[in-house]
Amino acid sequence: METAVVATISHPNWPCCTHDHFRCFIRWRPDHQPYLTNPTNQLLSKPVLADTIMTAEQHTQTPDITPQASFLVADCGTIHTTATLFDIAAGSYRLIARGKARTTAFSPWNDLMEGLRQAIRQITEITGRTLLNEKGILIRPTRPNGSGVDHFLLTVSAAPPLRTLLVGLSEDVSLVSARHALKTIYAEEIDTFSLTDGRSETRQIAALVQTQPDLIFITGGTDHGANERLLQLVETIRLGLNILTNTKRPQVLYAGNIALREKVSELLSEHVSVQIAENIRPTLDTEQIHDASNVLREIYDDLKVNALPGIREAHEWSSHPIVPTVTAMTAITDYFARVHDGPVITVDLGSNSASLFTATPNYHETIVRSDLGLGRPAKNLLRETGVENIARWIPADVSLDEIRDFLYQKSQLPQTVPLSQTDLYVEQAVAREIIRCLLVDSQYYKAHRLTHVRQILACGSVLTNAPNPAQAVLMLLDALQPVGIFPIVLDKYGVLPALGAMAAHHPVAVVQALEGGALAHMGWVIAPMGSGQIGQKALAVDIVSEESDLQLEVEYGSIEIFPLGPGKTAEIHLTPTRGFDIGFGKGKSKKVTLYGGTVGIVIDARPRPLQFPTNEEERQSLVRQWRWYLGG
Repeated sequence: METAVVATISHPNWPCCTHDHFRCFIRWRPDHQPYLTNPTNQLLSKPVLADTIMTAEQHTQTPDITPQASFLVADCGTIHTTATLFDIAAGSYRLIARGKARTTAFSPWNDLMEGLRQAIRQITEITGRTLLNEKGILIRPTRPNGSGVDHFLLTVSAAPPLRTLLVGLSEDVSLVSARHALKTIYAEEIDTFSLTDGRSETRQIAALVQTQPDLIFITGGTDHGANERLLQLVETIRLGLNILTNTKRPQVLYAGNIALREKVSELLSEHVSVQIAENIRPTLDTEQIHDASNVLREIYDDLKVNALPGIREAHEWSSHPIVPTVTAMTAITDYFARVHDGPVITVDLGSNSASLFTATPNYHETIVRSDLGLGRPAKNLLRETGVENIARWIPADVSLDEIRDFLYQKSQLPQTVPLSQTDLYVEQAVAREIIRCLLVDSQYYKAHRLTHVRQILACGSVLTNAPNPAQAVLMLLDALQPVGIFPIVLDKYGVLPALGAMAAHHPVAVVQALEGGALAHMGWVIAPMGSGQIGQKALAVDIVSEESDLQLEVEYGSIEIFPLGPGKTAEIHLTPTRGFDIGFGKGKSKKVTLYGGTVGIVIDARPRPLQFPTNEEERQSLVRQWRWYLGG
């Protein structure tokens, strides 16, 4: 059923948008839920609330947005602290200014507020707007003279990881699920106790005393299953805790057999605080980590975030609870998944951690690796993957020893930047392999690969500060190897955590800030799925834009680029050959209208997974060719 009503809506992220503002039809599903399409019935969004829809007449009668609350959102990272000001400009929320300073949560400063104030003062220098009073305290709310801000929000990733001892029955069942839960926060697995680890009870107790974990995470046993073996491990923990008389004792999280909750609490609560979560493996075939992940986040906030020097004053400034950066990133990825009504991937490559966020409208997965990053944890990559896997991405003669030396140097001097082309090659190869390691941990990737992707977002200086933006696009395509028709967006201004922190409380501000260009659009990628002989025709492409028309045949194994700048649009007719699928069925053609970006339209017809020649010269030549085609 279709109504005669025509809506005027605005959003730069839907695939069929040809302008910031466009007209679309409202249709109703059989369940009476409205949804939006363009005149050719191409779906623009998931069902929307009826009260969000305006007729064209109503839209013209709607007044401009009146000035509302302003927002100052800060993110305290391991190396840098950023502050971002959002306020009304030209009738809607915009990113007004951003400040950046060295994080001062550690020695010799030991006060995160000092770096935060420096970042805020930079905003004042840029805008002339006074945000701090003479005592360095944030002015809230906004004063009649324009000074101050209405709301302050803070996200944090500077806190050290939660040092965790895992306890479980089986390496193949309960401990696997425990690690999945643990990788949703900034955590470090320092040891594992199980029935198969080969150590005596005495040695396990000695290990507990020596490592002094922040948290003991106990899992194991299906609900109402056998319990004797798990209780043996709990008894070992109890004996170890008895010895920790003069030290700070860890917290305990129990997420095992529900029949043992009272017994575990009885054995351990005399010595430590015991928290209970739903069994992460209630049956052998069922994993449920959501509840345990929530409790883990609360423990992390309590033990690590709230222990940062200066955090108490930040709490006094804040309009909403301070959240870990990973929580904010999960929220903004969820937001984009709902906008696109499909899978969205966010990659965050930091100095001291690396994260992968995957979301659909009904599902999300967070993978955080506090042992991987481009700073101090860099050398840990050698533990995760062979140095040969790093070398395969480098289009030059670089020895394996040079790669190892680079990783050890980054671990010692995390703030160093590449000073030569070789160093840049190695750093970008390391970034690719870190992303590959994140994919290995992803349950979504194992089940679905990255097919029918709707958007990829990325942040982290190795990506956002690449000498050529096309290099960032190639790093993401090489590492993720996605399939579909999707845009790639870079967070060049470091605002994704801020937008994620605002999303739950002030969604209108987030929508308008995104429309105002808070993120840097690289353009669109067309990546067909299929297989064949390298060099055979995979896809015929007809591109019509304001500047030029182009017809080309894309060969299987190649990667092509069509420059299409920001604000430009192109109508593209795609005709895959019988063995290839662009998301609508093998061999089925499709006409789409896409908008441009800093890089343009990229057509990636390389195999999935990527294939490398065994001959070293041929491999280097192929990788060099990929970079050359994208102008990198």
